[in-house]
Amino acid sequence: SAILVMIIQFPVFICVWGALSGSAILSSGKVLGLDLSLTIREVLMTQSNWWPQADGFRPAVTALFLFIAMAGAQTVSMLLPQWIQKAKTKKVAKLGKNPAQKQQDNRMKWFTYIMLAMIIFMGFSLVSAMGVYWLVGALISLVQTVIMQVIADKRKKKKK
Repeated sequence: SAILVMIIQFPVFICVWGALSGSAILSSGKVLGLDLSLTIREVLMTQSNWWPQADGFRPAVTALFLFIAMAGAQTVSMLLPQWIQKAKTKKVAKLGKNPAQKQQDNRMKWFTYIMLAMIIFMGFSLVSAMGVYWLVGALISLVQTVIMQVIADKRKKKKK
C-alpha cells in the first residue's frame, strides 16, 4: 500500500512542480531570506549567502535548515510504517520462516531507500519551494500515519 501511495503521488508531484514553476511568487518570493526560485544547492554554494543580508537573514542557514528538516521528515515519514510493523511483529510469535515474504519485505525496503535517496537528491537540486513542499508533505504524512495507527489500535482493542 505504501508503494501504491507513492505511485499515485508522483503525478501529483509533477503537477505541483509545474504549478510552482509557473507561479509568480517563485520569481520574487522569499521565506526567511531564502529565495524560493533558487535551488538549495545554489544558495549553499554561494559564499555571500552565509552572511546576513539586508533583511537580516542568512539565506544559506535557512536553506541548510530546510534541507535537513526536509530530509529528516521524509526519512521518518517513509520509515515509520516499517518501524511500526516491525514493532508489532516482534510481539507475535514466529511460526515459521516464509522466504517469499522475506524477499518481498527486502524489495520493499530497497524501494523505500531508493525513493528516499531520490527525494533527498531532488530536494537539493530543485528549487527551494519544492523543499518546502516535501517538508510539509512529510509532516502531513507523519500525522496521517500516527492517526491511522491510533485508529487501528482502538479497533483492535474493541474486538478483544
